Amino acid sequence: MSNAEEPPRKYRTNPPPPPPSLSSLPDEIVVKCLALVPRSYHLSLSWVSKHLRALLRSPELNLHKTSLHVCLEEGEDDDESFHWFTLSETSKTREYGLVSNPTLFPPHKYGSATVALGSKIFFIGGSTEPSTDLWILDTRSGTMTQGPSMSVPREQFDAAVGVIDGKIYVIGGEGFHGVEEEESQVEVFDLKTETWEVAGSEKMRNILRCSASVEGKLYMVDYEETNLYNPRECERERLVHMVSEKLSEGGRKDMLNDTAYIVCVVEDILFAFFRLNGILWFDTKLSVWRRLVGRDGKQLPSFFLHDTAMAENNGRLVVLWDEIEVDNTISKNVESMLVSLDRSGDKICGTIDWSGIVATVPYSFRFLHCLSVSD
Repeated sequence: MSNAEEPPRKYRTNPPPPPPSLSSLPDEIVVKCLALVPRSYHLSLSWVSKHLRALLRSPELNLHKTSLHVCLEEGEDDDESFHWFTLSETSKTREYGLVSNPTLFPPHKYGSATVALGSKIFFIGGSTEPSTDLWILDTRSGTMTQGPSMSVPREQFDAAVGVIDGKIYVIGGEGFHGVEEEESQVEVFDLKTETWEVAGSEKMRNILRCSASVEGKLYMVDYEETNLYNPRECERERLVHMVSEKLSEGGRKDMLNDTAYIVCVVEDILFAFFRLNGILWFDTKLSVWRRLVGRDGKQLPSFFLHDTAMAENNGRLVVLWDEIEVDNTISKNVESMLVSLDRSGDKICGTIDWSGIVATVPYSFRFLHCLSVSD
């Protein structure tokens, strides 16, 4: 006779089967699934588990390798010399170093505004004087060709440059002076037709600015503010002065009275190196700058008063800076750190995978360009 407390068979229910999980699949199947996920989601996925993070950084998902090209300049005006290097990893010791790049670059084009697209570097405008020139370097063949001229002469430090939908956008740099806003023509270079076209005009301040393209918009970072240019007319949004003077940290918002020296984009996230605050990333949802912290919650090392360069390389943030010894005015070391990035909620955390000296150069050398190009 059955137990009186046992429910009738018709009322018995089996527990539901566990939901399917990627961890139950072979790694090669998981990698194929991850290959279909846009790279902009990789930071969030990397926090699911250590195993998934390792798969996201596997060679199978990083077929489009990039090389980091660094240009150091020496001297001023007519006495300038320029030296190009490539960041290289040794296969045996897993160390990194700057290797001299033998490519012959036209000297008068070094100081132009630059942007990398694929395996090519585009030198736009002039260095110390406005110019309409466009030069294109193919880093695979080492050949430099002159492209069609812009309609407006522009110079390096006042021009904002970015790539949106496979086209190069250029704003500002006409050479007018003063802090008041003046009209600046927006020019677009179509790589398919190899032609320039004017895409309207925007009011710009003629000041030193850093620029990069994120999420189909051109971001321009200058003192105390961050502006964006949106080329999509259907959104009816062109140049927007965002509330980017605020630095969000732990729920507190502080005034960010600081100047950005350099910017770069890694996994569709905008990073900038500020004079006082070090490395920050831009939260496009809240329009605030946030600190890049380690997994312990502490901010990554900053390099105040140092000459610094920064770029993306194979999905990691690469930072280079010079380390000067007090009594040595002949040479200096160039140091670097390679940082892997992970997203956790509303934070982005950085893990230093490697750091060390990558070169020893003359004391007078300083960073001019740091660009990531496809191999």
